[in-house]
Amino acid sequence: MFYANDRLLADSIIVMQKGEIVAAGTPLRLKAKYGAGYRLSLSSTSAPEITRPPVESATLESSAAGEVIWRIENAGDLGKVVRWADEMEQETRKRKTRGDGKEQGVFHAQTVNENEGKDTQVTEDIRIQGWEISMPTLEEVLLEKKLF
Repeated sequence: MFYANDRLLADSIIVMQKGEIVAAGTPLRLKAKYGAGYRLSLSSTSAPEITRPPVESATLESSAAGEVIWRIENAGDLGKVVRWADEMEQETRKRKTRGDGKEQGVFHAQTVNENEGKDTQVTEDIRIQGWEISMPTLEEVLLEKKLF
């Protein structure tokens, strides 16, 4: 298989299985067509379930060694996710440097209770030291869709 080197040089890729073409296009087009959204990687010491981005399309992909990865299925949610992640990271940094009497590096999020429509203080600690958004690699997309 020459795939690993050819993808760097090729404008277009054709994937064949048993002599049949199963996928063809540019690497970006193949990722868009067969990929499953974007990945939000968070560097966080918080429990994964409380680091969930505030969008419906977010699903937990993995969590290990301070790295939490959420899959964002809807590209339309990316703007909201980026603003949220940036806010959480900035708040974590502010609390570390401010020393305002609260535990350093902790952000106590305030949310709206949907059932009662009242603001309630959440006791969950959200700590985000860094974040990154990426598309799945072409290898991940093709292996996930079993195109190899």
